[in-house]
Amino acid sequence: MKKPFQSYAAGLIKVQKIIDKGSDLVKYFILLCFVFSLVTFAQDKKEVSFSKDLIPLFKAKCFRCHEQDEENPNDFSMDTYDLLIKGGKTKNMIVPGKGSESYLIIKLLPNPPKGAQMPVFSKKKLPEDEVDLIKRWIDQGAKNN
Repeated sequence: MKKPFQSYAAGLIKVQKIIDKGSDLVKYFILLCFVFSLVTFAQDKKEVSFSKDLIPLFKAKCFRCHEQDEENPNDFSMDTYDLLIKGGKTKNMIVPGKGSESYLIIKLLPNPPKGAQMPVFSKKKLPEDEVDLIKRWIDQGAKNN
């Protein structure tokens, strides 16, 4: 009976033989997949900046309804770090280190448990990469950087 390591090694040898027999196109495809995975991994590790990455996004997509003024129905203002972290009438708007538990992320995703998906007054919702950027910032500790 082969040990697990021997089976794994045998599998790797078979894959290497397939690659060796494959065309240059197959080799380039495998290399491209490897490079793409490295780039994706590097992006996940990059620190998200509140001032450089998020403020421009919030200004373009959120300030219309979430600036500090008297017409803000839930008192959730996003125009400064302190106001954003303070939240509003809703608790747990930002839970540093826990993007999935932060109500801000829940409201940006389709079918939130209460109310409509944000932004309400726009037919275009935030693209997945922008929601992911906000979530990564929260997961990284929601720093004022």
